[in-house]
Amino acid sequence: MKLLTTLFIVLLTGCASAPKSVILSPIYSAGKISQFNVPIQLNVEDNRVSNFTIRVLDQEPALYLPDAALPKTIGATLRQALQTNGAKINTAARSQVILHINEFTAQVTESLTKHQSHAQAKFSVEIIQETRRFEKSYSAKAQLNGPLKHEQAKVEGQLNDLTEMLITRIVSDKELVKFLQGS
Repeated sequence: MKLLTTLFIVLLTGCASAPKSVILSPIYSAGKISQFNVPIQLNVEDNRVSNFTIRVLDQEPALYLPDAALPKTIGATLRQALQTNGAKINTAARSQVILHINEFTAQVTESLTKHQSHAQAKFSVEIIQETRRFEKSYSAKAQLNGPLKHEQAKVEGQLNDLTEMLITRIVSDKELVKFLQGS
């Protein structure tokens, strides 16, 4: 009986599937669109309420968890964008830029003949310069439709595009540029 119980538990454990990982690799490609010419200290904080990145509704497994490096991945893209636009990243800089990841999700619905992905990202930027402070929020949405079941790589591409879009908005924001330049 113990052998049968142990065998049953092993079989059930083997059937359970862990959530899939989401692999993101956004790349800043907008080029030089602003001129910062200031040293910046950069930090990224993941403030999302839920830790899933992709959720497939009414499916098993329903959750795709992000890799643990989501703040590092998005931070590296922002760092690349800032440096392309003349910022010098320095941990001792007097201007501290903090990117808050407030929401970063894609919800996928599927039927027998089609799928649809609704992605949403909300970032906020906080800049602290001694006694001065700047805060602004940025958000974007994207929709993806296709035949049959969703492909994880296409939904990941949708999230990569959303990241690049928001980071481009951030580095091209006239108010942000003016604040960083001390005006």
